[in-house]
Amino acid sequence: MNSYVDPAKDYKTRRAEAVHSLNQQFDKLLPRWKGVALTADAELQVEEEEEEDDTNDTSTILPWANMKLSSYIFAGKSPTIGSARYGVWESLSIATGEHMSLDELAKYKYHIDLGGGGGTTWSGTIEKLGMPGLLFHHVTPMKDYIHDYLIPWKHYIPVSADLKDLKQKFAWTESHPVEAKRIADASTDFMRELSSPQGFEKMFDQAFVEPLQQVIDAYQPVANVHDGMSWRELFQSMGKDCHVWPVMECTGMDRSSCTMLTGGRGSKANKMNMWLSDTAKALIEETNPEQQPREMPYR
Repeated sequence: MNSYVDPAKDYKTRRAEAVHSLNQQFDKLLPRWKGVALTADAELQVEEEEEEDDTNDTSTILPWANMKLSSYIFAGKSPTIGSARYGVWESLSIATGEHMSLDELAKYKYHIDLGGGGGTTWSGTIEKLGMPGLLFHHVTPMKDYIHDYLIPWKHYIPVSADLKDLKQKFAWTESHPVEAKRIADASTDFMRELSSPQGFEKMFDQAFVEPLQQVIDAYQPVANVHDGMSWRELFQSMGKDCHVWPVMECTGMDRSSCTMLTGGRGSKANKMNMWLSDTAKALIEETNPEQQPREMPYR
């Protein structure tokens, strides 16, 4: 995210204006930048309270939120602190933060698993579920199969996709310590069971084996359903708008038994076959097609 900040203004003024700008654009921000905005606003409120406090109280007031970007991806993973790309933000003590190991994170009372462009990752969720603290789970339309085994308010505190209820949920947790501990303990118990051979086997059977078995049981050969037709004859019977181009032929269980097929009618078919063949070959060889580097915040 880019934002112009006038260097001629003093630090406090520039920082306050940057926080105000983030708040103004909140609805347009990606989830992790929403977390940055909430954190910056929370820190600013604490600073203002400390300035107004005339009791000489030396106790430290902590902001309610601490969600920052420790690294970003651009042709590799790089720390935000010390980078030219995040230099302006770092100069205002906004957005950038130190990387924390899992051991360090486990010492904290609360955790959050903010989703990126593809939703919340299963790894980001289960790592924090296994920690002693309480998880605020970022609920997004995109999810992994493991999220179906988690129950809101039993294993985690649900947080809306736009994060607008996060502060309210945090306040509820602070005022309900017994219920919060019960949820944190339940999530730890869930991960203790899942990480055991018996627990993972049970989940694997439910999530993969049983659904696949249903597909296998429901399969009917084309000839049984369509009066002795082969699959090729069936497609041909659908008319001229139905085109089939063979891409790969496999004769056994091993990857080496697969042969890439070429051909097709017309330049468009050839191009399509070429693209499919390259993609399939990459999957067989367990390599990824070369991709152009792109930038995205990473936490």
